[in-house]
Amino acid sequence: MMKLLKYLGGVACLMAATACHDFESLNTNPYEPVYDPTVEHVSPDGIDLDYTLSDRALASLKSMEGAVGSLFAHFTYEGVYNDYQVTTNLTHDLYAGYWANNVSEFVDQSPTYAYTDNWSAVRWKHFYDDRSVSEYAQLVKTFHFCNRDFYHTAFYLTRIYYAFLLSMQTDTYGDIPVAYYVKGALPPQEQVTYQSQREVYAIIFQLLEQAVTQLRPENRPDVPQYDLGSNDKCYGGQVDRWLRLANTLRLRLALRVSNVDPDWAQVQARAALTDPAGLMQGPADNLRQLPKRQYQPGGNENIFALLFSWMGNVVLPQELEWAYKNQSWRFAAPVGPSFNEDESVCNLDPRCEVLWFRPTPFDSLTARPFPLEHPTRPYRGVRNGDINVGASYLNRYSPGRCLLTSEPSHPEYWWTLAREIVWVGYAESLFLKAEAALRWPSLVRESPEDLYLQGIRASMDYYGIASDRIDTYLQGLQGKAAFAGGSREEQLEQIITQKWLAVFPNGNEGWAEVRRTDYPRYLQAPLGGNQSNGEVLPGKLIKRLRYPNSEARNPHRPQQVHQGTRVWWDVADTMDDTGKWRQPTNFR
Repeated sequence: MMKLLKYLGGVACLMAATACHDFESLNTNPYEPVYDPTVEHVSPDGIDLDYTLSDRALASLKSMEGAVGSLFAHFTYEGVYNDYQVTTNLTHDLYAGYWANNVSEFVDQSPTYAYTDNWSAVRWKHFYDDRSVSEYAQLVKTFHFCNRDFYHTAFYLTRIYYAFLLSMQTDTYGDIPVAYYVKGALPPQEQVTYQSQREVYAIIFQLLEQAVTQLRPENRPDVPQYDLGSNDKCYGGQVDRWLRLANTLRLRLALRVSNVDPDWAQVQARAALTDPAGLMQGPADNLRQLPKRQYQPGGNENIFALLFSWMGNVVLPQELEWAYKNQSWRFAAPVGPSFNEDESVCNLDPRCEVLWFRPTPFDSLTARPFPLEHPTRPYRGVRNGDINVGASYLNRYSPGRCLLTSEPSHPEYWWTLAREIVWVGYAESLFLKAEAALRWPSLVRESPEDLYLQGIRASMDYYGIASDRIDTYLQGLQGKAAFAGGSREEQLEQIITQKWLAVFPNGNEGWAEVRRTDYPRYLQAPLGGNQSNGEVLPGKLIKRLRYPNSEARNPHRPQQVHQGTRVWWDVADTMDDTGKWRQPTNFR
Protein backbone atom coordinates (compact mmCIF):
# COMPACT_ATOMS: atom_id res chain seq x y z
CA MET A 1 0.00 0.00 0.00
CA MET A 2 2.65 2.51 1.05
CA LYS A 3 6.35 2.31 1.50
CA LEU A 4 6.03 2.23 5.24
CA LEU A 5 9.76 1.98 5.91
CA LYS A 6 10.10 5.50 4.58
CA TYR A 7 7.94 6.76 7.42
CA LEU A 8 8.84 4.52 10.32
CA GLY A 9 11.98 6.51 11.02
CA GLY A 10 9.93 9.68 11.32
CA VAL A 11 6.88 8.18 12.92
CA ALA A 12 8.44 8.58 16.35
CA CYS A 13 8.96 12.30 15.86
CA LEU A 14 6.34 14.40 17.56
CA MET A 15 5.94 17.52 15.47
CA ALA A 16 8.69 20.13 15.55
CA ALA A 17 9.73 19.29 19.05
CA THR A 18 13.00 17.41 19.35
CA ALA A 19 15.02 14.93 17.38
CA CYS A 20 13.53 11.56 16.53
CA HIS A 21 13.97 8.88 19.12
CA ASP A 22 15.57 5.57 18.29
CA PHE A 23 13.16 2.71 17.76
CA GLU A 24 14.44 -0.81 17.95
CA SER A 25 16.11 -2.17 14.86
CA LEU A 26 13.70 -2.37 11.98
CA ASN A 27 13.33 -5.32 9.70
CA THR A 28 14.83 -3.78 6.58
CA ASN A 29 15.01 -6.86 4.39
CA PRO A 30 13.16 -5.69 1.26
CA TYR A 31 11.89 -9.23 0.63
CA GLU A 32 10.17 -9.58 3.98
CA PRO A 33 7.02 -7.83 5.25
CA VAL A 34 7.45 -4.44 6.83
CA TYR A 35 6.33 -4.27 10.42
CA ASP A 36 6.28 -1.82 13.30
CA PRO A 37 8.48 -3.08 16.15
CA THR A 38 6.99 -0.64 18.66
CA VAL A 39 3.82 -2.70 19.13
CA GLU A 40 3.39 -6.33 20.07
CA HIS A 41 0.48 -8.76 19.81
CA VAL A 42 -1.76 -6.45 17.79
CA SER A 43 -4.79 -7.83 15.96
CA PRO A 44 -6.83 -6.18 13.20
CA ASP A 45 -10.07 -6.50 15.15
CA GLY A 46 -11.82 -3.78 17.10
CA ILE A 47 -10.87 -0.20 17.86
CA ASP A 48 -9.22 -0.50 21.28
CA LEU A 49 -5.48 -0.26 21.85
CA ASP A 50 -5.43 -3.81 23.19
CA TYR A 51 -1.79 -4.51 22.45
CA THR A 52 1.45 -3.95 24.34
CA LEU A 53 4.54 -1.87 23.70
CA SER A 54 8.10 -2.96 24.15
CA ASP A 55 10.00 -1.32 27.00
CA ARG A 56 12.18 0.67 24.63
CA ALA A 57 9.18 1.90 22.65
CA LEU A 58 7.40 2.99 25.81
CA ALA A 59 10.50 4.81 27.02
CA SER A 60 10.72 6.57 23.67
CA LEU A 61 7.11 7.72 23.89
CA LYS A 62 7.62 9.03 27.40
CA SER A 63 10.68 10.97 26.33
CA MET A 64 8.56 12.79 23.76
CA GLU A 65 5.50 13.63 25.86
CA GLY A 66 6.31 17.31 25.83
CA ALA A 67 5.51 17.49 22.12
CA VAL A 68 1.99 16.05 22.16
CA GLY A 69 0.34 19.47 22.34
CA SER A 70 2.02 20.75 19.20
CA LEU A 71 1.38 17.43 17.48
CA PHE A 72 -2.34 17.65 18.29
CA ALA A 73 -2.39 21.20 16.90
CA HIS A 74 -0.75 20.03 13.68
CA PHE A 75 -3.05 17.00 13.41
CA THR A 76 -6.20 19.10 13.64
CA TYR A 77 -4.87 21.98 11.54
CA GLU A 78 -3.69 19.88 8.60
CA GLY A 79 -6.48 17.31 8.84
CA VAL A 80 -8.69 18.80 6.14
CA TYR A 81 -6.44 21.60 4.97
CA ASN A 82 -3.19 19.88 3.94
CA ASP A 83 -2.59 20.71 0.24
CA TYR A 84 -6.26 21.66 0.02
CA GLN A 85 -6.14 22.85 -3.59
CA VAL A 86 -5.12 19.48 -5.00
CA THR A 87 -6.74 17.22 -2.41
CA THR A 88 -10.13 18.93 -2.37
CA ASN A 89 -10.66 22.13 -4.34
CA LEU A 90 -9.86 20.61 -7.74
CA THR A 91 -12.15 17.67 -7.03
CA HIS A 92 -14.70 17.72 -4.21
CA ASP A 93 -15.36 21.48 -4.33
CA LEU A 94 -16.02 21.32 -8.07
CA TYR A 95 -18.11 18.14 -7.90
CA ALA A 96 -20.24 19.65 -5.13
CA GLY A 97 -21.12 22.56 -7.43
CA TYR A 98 -19.45 25.06 -5.10
CA TRP A 99 -16.74 26.46 -7.38
CA ALA A 100 -15.96 26.49 -11.08
CA ASN A 101 -12.38 26.25 -12.22
CA ASN A 102 -10.95 29.21 -14.10
CA VAL A 103 -7.51 27.94 -15.11
CA SER A 104 -6.92 26.88 -18.70
CA GLU A 105 -4.45 24.14 -17.77
CA PHE A 106 -6.99 22.52 -15.43
CA VAL A 107 -10.32 22.84 -17.26
CA ASP A 108 -9.92 19.57 -19.17
CA GLN A 109 -8.73 17.67 -16.11
CA SER A 110 -10.74 17.14 -12.91
CA PRO A 111 -13.54 19.61 -13.83
CA THR A 112 -14.33 17.22 -16.69
CA TYR A 113 -13.68 14.09 -14.59
CA ALA A 114 -10.24 13.29 -16.03
CA TYR A 115 -8.33 11.37 -13.39
CA THR A 116 -5.16 13.04 -12.11
CA ASP A 117 -3.15 10.57 -10.08
CA ASN A 118 -1.08 13.12 -8.23
CA TRP A 119 -4.17 14.70 -6.68
CA SER A 120 -5.62 11.42 -5.46
CA ALA A 121 -2.19 10.19 -4.38
CA VAL A 122 -1.54 13.32 -2.32
CA ARG A 123 -4.85 12.96 -0.52
CA TRP A 124 -4.17 9.26 0.13
CA LYS A 125 -0.67 9.95 1.44
CA HIS A 126 -1.78 12.73 3.74
CA PHE A 127 -4.49 10.59 5.32
CA TYR A 128 -2.41 7.46 5.86
CA ASP A 129 1.22 8.51 6.14
CA ASP A 130 0.78 11.91 7.75
CA ARG A 131 -2.47 11.94 9.69
CA SER A 132 -2.88 8.25 10.60
CA VAL A 133 0.72 7.11 11.12
CA SER A 134 2.79 10.17 11.95
CA GLU A 135 0.21 12.00 14.08
CA TYR A 136 -2.86 10.03 15.19
CA ALA A 137 -0.92 6.87 16.06
CA GLN A 138 1.66 8.76 18.08
CA LEU A 139 -1.00 10.75 19.92
CA VAL A 140 -3.18 7.83 20.93
CA LYS A 141 -0.22 5.63 21.89
CA THR A 142 1.25 8.38 24.04
CA PHE A 143 -2.09 9.11 25.70
CA HIS A 144 -2.91 5.45 26.23
CA PHE A 145 0.42 4.02 27.33
CA CYS A 146 2.19 6.88 29.10
CA ASN A 147 -0.45 8.00 31.60
CA ARG A 148 -3.91 6.76 30.67
CA ASP A 149 -5.87 8.59 33.35
CA PHE A 150 -4.07 11.91 32.94
CA TYR A 151 -4.56 11.86 29.15
CA HIS A 152 -8.08 10.38 29.23
CA THR A 153 -9.78 13.47 27.78
CA ALA A 154 -7.10 14.16 25.18
CA PHE A 155 -7.25 10.54 23.99
CA TYR A 156 -10.96 10.71 23.22
CA LEU A 157 -10.82 14.17 21.66
CA THR A 158 -8.20 12.80 19.28
CA ARG A 159 -10.47 9.87 18.46
CA ILE A 160 -13.39 12.18 17.65
CA TYR A 161 -11.27 14.13 15.21
CA TYR A 162 -9.95 10.95 13.62
CA ALA A 163 -13.53 9.73 13.14
CA PHE A 164 -14.24 13.01 11.35
CA LEU A 165 -11.23 12.55 9.03
CA LEU A 166 -12.07 8.90 8.47
CA SER A 167 -15.60 9.78 7.35
CA MET A 168 -14.27 12.06 4.61
CA GLN A 169 -11.75 9.48 3.44
CA THR A 170 -14.29 6.69 3.05
CA ASP A 171 -16.84 9.01 1.44
CA THR A 172 -14.18 9.91 -1.13
CA TYR A 173 -13.09 6.37 -2.03
CA GLY A 174 -15.63 3.89 -0.62
CA ASP A 175 -13.87 0.81 0.76
CA ILE A 176 -10.55 1.73 2.41
CA PRO A 177 -7.98 0.21 4.79
CA VAL A 178 -8.73 1.10 8.41
CA ALA A 179 -7.91 -2.02 10.45
CA TYR A 180 -4.78 -1.49 12.57
CA TYR A 181 -4.68 2.23 11.73
CA VAL A 182 -7.67 2.99 13.94
CA LYS A 183 -5.81 1.34 16.82
CA GLY A 184 -2.71 3.46 16.28
CA ALA A 185 -0.81 0.53 14.80
CA LEU A 186 0.64 -0.34 11.41
CA PRO A 187 -0.56 -3.33 9.38
CA PRO A 188 1.87 -6.27 9.43
CA GLN A 189 2.39 -6.13 5.66
CA GLU A 190 2.50 -3.48 2.99
CA GLN A 191 -0.32 -4.98 0.92
CA VAL A 192 -3.00 -4.16 3.44
CA THR A 193 -6.56 -5.39 3.37
CA TYR A 194 -9.49 -3.09 2.71
CA GLN A 195 -12.60 -2.85 4.82
CA SER A 196 -15.99 -2.36 3.20
CA GLN A 197 -17.49 1.08 3.55
CA ARG A 198 -20.16 -0.36 5.80
CA GLU A 199 -17.44 -1.72 8.07
CA VAL A 200 -15.70 1.65 8.05
CA TYR A 201 -18.93 3.37 9.06
CA ALA A 202 -19.39 0.86 11.87
CA ILE A 203 -15.91 1.76 13.13
CA ILE A 204 -16.68 5.48 12.93
CA PHE A 205 -19.87 5.05 14.92
CA GLN A 206 -17.98 2.97 17.51
CA LEU A 207 -15.33 5.68 17.84
CA LEU A 208 -17.96 8.36 18.37
CA GLU A 209 -20.07 6.32 20.78
CA GLN A 210 -17.08 5.34 22.86
CA ALA A 211 -15.72 8.89 22.98
CA VAL A 212 -19.04 10.44 23.97
CA THR A 213 -19.54 7.83 26.68
CA GLN A 214 -16.03 8.15 28.10
CA LEU A 215 -16.10 11.95 28.08
CA ARG A 216 -19.20 12.19 30.25
CA PRO A 217 -18.32 13.66 33.65
CA GLU A 218 -19.18 10.46 35.49
CA ASN A 219 -16.75 8.45 33.34
CA ARG A 220 -13.75 10.77 33.49
CA PRO A 221 -11.00 9.69 35.91
CA ASP A 222 -10.96 11.62 39.15
CA VAL A 223 -7.52 13.06 38.46
CA PRO A 224 -6.36 16.32 36.87
CA GLN A 225 -6.59 16.14 33.08
CA TYR A 226 -3.99 17.15 30.54
CA ASP A 227 -5.04 20.52 29.14
CA LEU A 228 -4.51 20.97 25.42
CA GLY A 229 -5.18 24.68 25.89
CA SER A 230 -4.18 26.82 22.93
CA ASN A 231 -3.05 23.73 21.03
CA ASP A 232 -6.71 22.87 20.59
CA LYS A 233 -7.58 25.32 17.82
CA CYS A 234 -10.97 23.65 17.44
CA TYR A 235 -12.49 24.31 20.87
CA GLY A 236 -9.71 25.34 23.23
CA GLY A 237 -10.08 22.13 25.22
CA GLN A 238 -13.79 22.71 25.98
CA VAL A 239 -15.07 19.16 26.26
CA ASP A 240 -18.76 20.09 26.04
CA ARG A 241 -18.23 21.52 22.58
CA TRP A 242 -16.32 18.45 21.48
CA LEU A 243 -19.24 16.32 22.66
CA ARG A 244 -21.70 18.40 20.66
CA LEU A 245 -19.45 18.02 17.62
CA ALA A 246 -19.39 14.25 18.07
CA ASN A 247 -23.18 14.05 18.28
CA THR A 248 -23.67 16.34 15.29
CA LEU A 249 -21.19 14.32 13.26
CA ARG A 250 -22.96 11.13 14.30
CA LEU A 251 -26.29 12.50 13.08
CA ARG A 252 -24.68 13.67 9.82
CA LEU A 253 -23.40 10.16 9.17
CA ALA A 254 -26.60 8.47 10.34
CA LEU A 255 -28.46 10.37 7.64
CA ARG A 256 -25.75 9.45 5.15
CA VAL A 257 -26.70 5.77 5.46
CA SER A 258 -30.46 6.37 5.64
CA ASN A 259 -31.14 5.22 2.08
CA VAL A 260 -29.01 2.08 2.15
CA ASP A 261 -29.77 0.96 5.74
CA PRO A 262 -32.73 2.91 7.21
CA ASP A 263 -32.92 0.87 10.42
CA TRP A 264 -29.25 1.37 11.27
CA ALA A 265 -29.58 5.04 10.42
CA GLN A 266 -32.43 5.42 12.88
CA VAL A 267 -30.47 3.70 15.66
CA GLN A 268 -27.53 6.05 15.17
CA ALA A 269 -29.75 9.11 14.82
CA ARG A 270 -31.55 8.28 18.05
CA ALA A 271 -28.23 7.99 19.87
CA ALA A 272 -27.09 11.37 18.57
CA LEU A 273 -30.37 13.14 19.25
CA THR A 274 -30.94 11.76 22.75
CA ASP A 275 -27.43 12.12 24.14
CA PRO A 276 -27.43 14.56 27.09
CA ALA A 277 -24.69 16.70 25.52
CA GLY A 278 -26.94 17.48 22.56
CA LEU A 279 -26.09 18.86 19.14
CA MET A 280 -24.44 22.15 18.28
CA GLN A 281 -26.17 25.03 20.07
CA GLY A 282 -24.84 28.02 18.16
CA PRO A 283 -22.07 29.26 15.87
CA ALA A 284 -19.56 29.08 18.74
CA ASP A 285 -19.81 25.29 18.38
CA ASN A 286 -18.74 25.35 14.71
CA LEU A 287 -15.78 23.14 13.85
CA ARG A 288 -13.67 25.77 12.12
CA GLN A 289 -10.43 26.01 10.22
CA LEU A 290 -8.59 29.03 11.59
CA PRO A 291 -5.88 30.04 9.12
CA LYS A 292 -2.59 30.56 10.91
CA ARG A 293 -2.72 34.18 9.77
CA GLN A 294 -5.09 34.75 12.71
CA TYR A 295 -2.49 33.91 15.33
CA GLN A 296 0.88 33.55 13.62
CA PRO A 297 2.43 36.31 11.48
CA GLY A 298 3.12 34.99 8.00
CA GLY A 299 1.17 31.81 8.68
CA ASN A 300 -0.87 29.91 6.13
CA GLU A 301 -3.67 31.74 4.40
CA ASN A 302 -7.32 31.09 3.71
CA ILE A 303 -7.12 28.92 0.60
CA PHE A 304 -10.02 30.62 -1.18
CA ALA A 305 -8.47 34.06 -0.74
CA LEU A 306 -5.22 32.61 -2.00
CA LEU A 307 -6.94 31.13 -5.06
CA PHE A 308 -8.45 34.53 -5.79
CA SER A 309 -5.01 36.12 -5.61
CA TRP A 310 -3.83 33.77 -8.37
CA MET A 311 -5.73 35.71 -11.05
CA GLY A 312 -9.12 34.42 -9.93
CA ASN A 313 -8.39 30.68 -10.06
CA VAL A 314 -11.96 29.76 -9.16
CA VAL A 315 -15.25 31.54 -9.81
CA LEU A 316 -18.97 31.21 -9.17
CA PRO A 317 -20.40 28.02 -10.73
CA GLN A 318 -23.65 28.05 -12.64
CA GLU A 319 -25.27 25.70 -10.10
CA LEU A 320 -24.84 28.22 -7.28
CA GLU A 321 -25.98 31.11 -9.47
CA TRP A 322 -29.22 29.26 -10.16
CA ALA A 323 -29.69 28.46 -6.48
CA TYR A 324 -29.21 32.11 -5.54
CA LYS A 325 -31.80 33.23 -8.13
CA ASN A 326 -34.44 30.50 -7.94
CA GLN A 327 -35.34 30.03 -4.28
CA SER A 328 -37.14 33.24 -3.30
CA TRP A 329 -39.34 35.46 -5.47
CA ARG A 330 -40.50 39.05 -5.45
CA PHE A 331 -43.55 38.05 -7.45
CA ALA A 332 -44.86 34.71 -8.68
CA ALA A 333 -42.14 32.35 -9.80
CA PRO A 334 -41.65 32.49 -13.58
CA VAL A 335 -42.90 29.50 -15.52
CA GLY A 336 -40.64 27.84 -18.06
CA PRO A 337 -38.22 24.99 -18.70
CA SER A 338 -35.12 26.99 -17.75
CA PHE A 339 -33.88 28.29 -14.43
CA ASN A 340 -34.23 32.00 -13.80
CA GLU A 341 -31.12 34.17 -14.25
CA ASP A 342 -32.87 37.55 -13.94
CA GLU A 343 -32.14 39.31 -10.64
CA SER A 344 -35.08 41.70 -11.08
CA VAL A 345 -37.75 39.05 -10.53
CA CYS A 346 -36.22 37.20 -7.58
CA ASN A 347 -35.14 37.94 -4.06
CA LEU A 348 -31.47 37.39 -4.73
CA ASP A 349 -30.03 35.24 -1.97
CA PRO A 350 -28.18 37.78 0.20
CA ARG A 351 -25.37 35.27 0.71
CA CYS A 352 -24.51 35.78 -2.96
CA GLU A 353 -23.70 39.44 -2.40
CA VAL A 354 -21.59 38.60 0.66
CA LEU A 355 -19.55 35.87 -1.02
CA TRP A 356 -19.12 36.98 -4.64
CA PHE A 357 -18.15 39.99 -6.72
CA ARG A 358 -20.12 41.03 -9.75
CA PRO A 359 -18.09 40.29 -12.92
CA THR A 360 -15.24 42.81 -12.89
CA PRO A 361 -11.71 42.91 -14.37
CA PHE A 362 -9.14 41.40 -12.04
CA ASP A 363 -7.03 44.57 -11.95
CA SER A 364 -10.02 46.50 -10.63
CA LEU A 365 -10.71 43.88 -7.97
CA THR A 366 -7.15 44.10 -6.67
CA ALA A 367 -7.03 47.92 -6.66
CA ARG A 368 -5.84 49.63 -3.48
CA PRO A 369 -7.02 50.41 -0.93
CA PHE A 370 -10.26 48.63 -1.88
CA PRO A 371 -11.59 46.73 -4.89
CA LEU A 372 -13.46 48.66 -7.59
CA GLU A 373 -16.37 46.32 -8.31
CA HIS A 374 -18.60 46.85 -11.33
CA PRO A 375 -21.84 48.19 -9.83
CA THR A 376 -24.50 46.72 -12.12
CA ARG A 377 -23.40 43.59 -13.94
CA PRO A 378 -25.50 40.60 -12.86
CA TYR A 379 -23.86 37.85 -10.87
CA ARG A 380 -22.92 35.13 -13.30
CA GLY A 381 -21.68 31.58 -12.92
CA VAL A 382 -19.75 29.43 -15.36
CA ARG A 383 -20.35 25.78 -16.09
CA ASN A 384 -17.47 23.46 -15.32
CA GLY A 385 -15.99 22.21 -18.55
CA ASP A 386 -16.29 25.57 -20.30
CA ILE A 387 -12.95 26.09 -22.03
CA ASN A 388 -13.39 29.87 -22.29
CA VAL A 389 -11.70 30.75 -19.03
CA GLY A 390 -8.83 32.85 -17.78
CA ALA A 391 -8.26 36.21 -16.10
CA SER A 392 -10.15 38.11 -18.81
CA TYR A 393 -13.27 36.06 -18.08
CA LEU A 394 -13.70 37.74 -14.73
CA ASN A 395 -15.45 40.32 -16.93
CA ARG A 396 -18.14 37.67 -17.44
CA TYR A 397 -18.09 35.51 -14.32
CA SER A 398 -18.16 36.28 -10.62
CA PRO A 399 -15.03 35.62 -8.52
CA GLY A 400 -15.06 35.29 -4.74
CA ARG A 401 -15.57 38.57 -2.89
CA CYS A 402 -12.05 38.95 -1.58
CA LEU A 403 -9.91 41.60 0.07
CA LEU A 404 -6.28 40.50 0.17
CA THR A 405 -5.60 41.42 3.76
CA SER A 406 -4.80 39.50 6.91
CA GLU A 407 -7.84 40.82 8.73
CA PRO A 408 -9.94 37.88 9.94
CA SER A 409 -13.12 39.71 9.00
CA HIS A 410 -14.29 42.72 7.06
CA PRO A 411 -17.90 43.94 6.80
CA GLU A 412 -17.76 44.34 3.00
CA TYR A 413 -15.54 41.45 1.88
CA TRP A 414 -16.04 37.90 3.06
CA TRP A 415 -12.82 36.31 1.82
CA THR A 416 -9.63 37.50 3.47
CA LEU A 417 -6.35 35.71 4.07
CA ALA A 418 -7.31 35.05 7.69
CA ARG A 419 -11.00 34.15 7.21
CA GLU A 420 -12.09 30.95 8.95
CA ILE A 421 -13.69 28.01 7.13
CA VAL A 422 -16.40 25.88 8.75
CA TRP A 423 -16.26 22.08 8.39
CA VAL A 424 -19.23 21.21 10.63
CA GLY A 425 -21.55 24.05 11.54
CA TYR A 426 -24.54 25.07 13.59
CA ALA A 427 -26.67 25.88 10.53
CA GLU A 428 -25.95 22.42 9.15
CA SER A 429 -26.97 20.85 12.46
CA LEU A 430 -30.41 22.47 12.16
CA PHE A 431 -30.88 21.04 8.68
CA LEU A 432 -29.76 17.64 9.96
CA LYS A 433 -32.45 17.86 12.64
CA ALA A 434 -34.97 18.95 9.99
CA GLU A 435 -34.31 15.83 7.95
CA ALA A 436 -34.35 13.67 11.07
CA ALA A 437 -37.74 15.16 11.98
CA LEU A 438 -38.97 14.32 8.49
CA ARG A 439 -37.76 10.72 8.69
CA TRP A 440 -38.36 9.95 12.37
CA PRO A 441 -40.89 12.42 13.84
CA SER A 442 -40.79 10.75 17.25
CA LEU A 443 -37.11 11.67 17.69
CA VAL A 444 -37.42 15.44 17.21
CA ARG A 445 -39.84 17.83 18.90
CA GLU A 446 -39.71 20.62 16.30
CA SER A 447 -41.31 20.36 12.88
CA PRO A 448 -39.24 19.90 9.71
CA GLU A 449 -40.43 23.29 8.45
CA ASP A 450 -39.48 25.16 11.62
CA LEU A 451 -36.00 23.64 11.61
CA TYR A 452 -35.63 24.32 7.89
CA LEU A 453 -36.40 28.01 8.43
CA GLN A 454 -34.15 28.16 11.49
CA GLY A 455 -31.34 26.66 9.42
CA ILE A 456 -31.67 29.30 6.72
CA ARG A 457 -31.69 32.09 9.29
CA ALA A 458 -28.67 30.62 11.12
CA SER A 459 -26.74 30.40 7.86
CA MET A 460 -27.48 34.01 6.98
CA ASP A 461 -26.79 35.18 10.54
CA TYR A 462 -23.36 33.61 10.25
CA TYR A 463 -22.63 35.90 7.31
CA GLY A 464 -23.83 38.96 9.20
CA ILE A 465 -26.85 39.54 6.97
CA ALA A 466 -29.37 42.04 8.35
CA SER A 467 -32.54 40.53 9.81
CA ASP A 468 -34.85 42.53 7.53
CA ARG A 469 -33.11 41.11 4.46
CA ILE A 470 -33.43 37.61 5.88
CA ASP A 471 -37.13 38.24 6.50
CA THR A 472 -37.66 39.38 2.90
CA TYR A 473 -35.91 36.29 1.58
CA LEU A 474 -37.95 33.98 3.80
CA GLN A 475 -41.22 35.67 2.87
CA GLY A 476 -40.66 34.93 -0.80
CA LEU A 477 -39.29 31.44 -0.26
CA GLN A 478 -41.02 29.13 -2.69
CA GLY A 479 -39.88 26.02 -0.85
CA LYS A 480 -42.21 26.69 2.08
CA ALA A 481 -45.10 25.41 -0.03
CA ALA A 482 -43.70 21.88 0.15
CA PHE A 483 -44.36 21.81 3.91
CA ALA A 484 -48.04 22.59 3.39
CA GLY A 485 -49.15 19.24 2.05
CA GLY A 486 -46.22 18.25 -0.13
CA SER A 487 -44.68 14.80 -0.06
CA ARG A 488 -41.76 13.95 2.16
CA GLU A 489 -39.57 13.86 -0.93
CA GLU A 490 -40.64 17.38 -1.87
CA GLN A 491 -39.92 18.59 1.65
CA LEU A 492 -36.53 16.86 1.66
CA GLU A 493 -35.58 18.63 -1.56
CA GLN A 494 -36.10 21.99 0.12
CA ILE A 495 -34.15 20.97 3.23
CA ILE A 496 -31.19 19.59 1.29
CA THR A 497 -31.06 22.48 -1.19
CA GLN A 498 -30.80 25.00 1.63
CA LYS A 499 -28.38 22.80 3.56
CA TRP A 500 -26.21 22.64 0.44
CA LEU A 501 -26.18 26.44 0.38
CA ALA A 502 -25.36 26.58 4.10
CA VAL A 503 -22.55 24.01 3.96
CA PHE A 504 -20.66 26.00 1.29
CA PRO A 505 -17.66 26.03 0.81
CA ASN A 506 -17.10 22.58 2.37
CA GLY A 507 -16.81 20.44 -0.74
CA ASN A 508 -16.16 17.23 1.20
CA GLU A 509 -19.62 17.41 2.73
CA GLY A 510 -21.33 19.11 -0.21
CA TRP A 511 -20.28 16.44 -2.70
CA ALA A 512 -21.21 13.62 -0.32
CA GLU A 513 -24.74 15.01 0.08
CA VAL A 514 -25.08 15.59 -3.67
CA ARG A 515 -24.37 11.89 -4.21
CA ARG A 516 -26.56 10.67 -1.35
CA THR A 517 -29.68 12.71 -2.07
CA ASP A 518 -29.29 13.79 -5.73
CA TYR A 519 -30.15 17.34 -4.68
CA PRO A 520 -30.07 20.18 -5.54
CA ARG A 521 -31.76 19.89 -8.90
CA TYR A 522 -29.37 22.51 -10.32
CA LEU A 523 -26.60 19.93 -10.74
CA GLN A 524 -25.01 19.53 -14.16
CA ALA A 525 -22.56 17.24 -15.90
CA PRO A 526 -19.50 18.97 -17.42
CA LEU A 527 -20.09 21.08 -20.50
CA GLY A 528 -19.13 19.22 -23.66
CA GLY A 529 -19.00 15.81 -22.01
CA ASN A 530 -16.45 14.30 -19.67
CA GLN A 531 -12.85 13.15 -20.04
CA SER A 532 -13.04 10.15 -17.71
CA ASN A 533 -11.93 7.65 -20.36
CA GLY A 534 -15.27 5.88 -20.14
CA GLU A 535 -15.35 5.58 -16.35
CA VAL A 536 -18.25 8.02 -15.97
CA LEU A 537 -20.98 7.48 -18.55
CA PRO A 538 -22.00 10.47 -20.70
CA GLY A 539 -24.44 12.74 -18.89
CA LYS A 540 -23.79 11.13 -15.49
CA LEU A 541 -22.12 12.71 -12.46
CA ILE A 542 -18.85 11.53 -10.96
CA LYS A 543 -19.39 9.27 -7.96
CA ARG A 544 -16.01 8.85 -6.24
CA LEU A 545 -12.29 9.37 -6.66
CA ARG A 546 -10.22 6.55 -8.06
CA TYR A 547 -7.67 4.88 -5.81
CA PRO A 548 -4.17 6.21 -6.51
CA ASN A 549 -2.13 4.22 -9.01
CA SER A 550 0.20 3.11 -6.22
CA GLU A 551 -2.60 0.87 -4.97
CA ALA A 552 -2.74 -1.07 -8.25
CA ARG A 553 -0.08 -3.48 -6.97
CA ASN A 554 -2.16 -4.34 -3.91
CA PRO A 555 -4.20 -7.48 -4.69
CA HIS A 556 -6.64 -6.59 -1.90
CA ARG A 557 -7.71 -3.36 -3.60
CA PRO A 558 -11.36 -3.49 -4.72
CA GLN A 559 -11.57 -4.46 -8.37
CA GLN A 560 -13.77 -2.99 -11.10
CA VAL A 561 -14.14 0.24 -9.14
CA HIS A 562 -13.75 3.57 -10.89
CA GLN A 563 -15.00 7.15 -10.81
CA GLY A 564 -18.45 6.22 -12.11
CA THR A 565 -19.01 3.54 -9.45
CA ARG A 566 -21.35 4.57 -6.66
CA VAL A 567 -20.12 4.22 -3.08
CA TRP A 568 -22.07 1.99 -0.70
CA TRP A 569 -24.54 4.57 0.61
CA ASP A 570 -25.22 6.10 -2.85
CA VAL A 571 -28.16 4.07 -4.11
CA ALA A 572 -29.09 5.75 -7.41
CA ASP A 573 -27.74 7.83 -10.26
CA THR A 574 -28.53 11.54 -10.23
CA MET A 575 -29.07 11.85 -13.97
CA ASP A 576 -31.13 9.73 -16.35
CA ASP A 577 -29.63 8.18 -19.47
CA THR A 578 -30.14 11.41 -21.41
CA GLY A 579 -28.15 13.45 -18.88
CA LYS A 580 -31.18 15.15 -17.33
CA TRP A 581 -31.71 15.44 -13.59
CA ARG A 582 -34.44 13.14 -12.37
CA GLN A 583 -36.54 13.21 -9.22
CA PRO A 584 -34.89 10.84 -6.73
CA THR A 585 -36.45 8.50 -4.18
CA ASN A 586 -34.88 9.10 -0.77
CA PHE A 587 -37.41 7.26 1.39
CA ARG A 588 -37.28 3.48 1.45
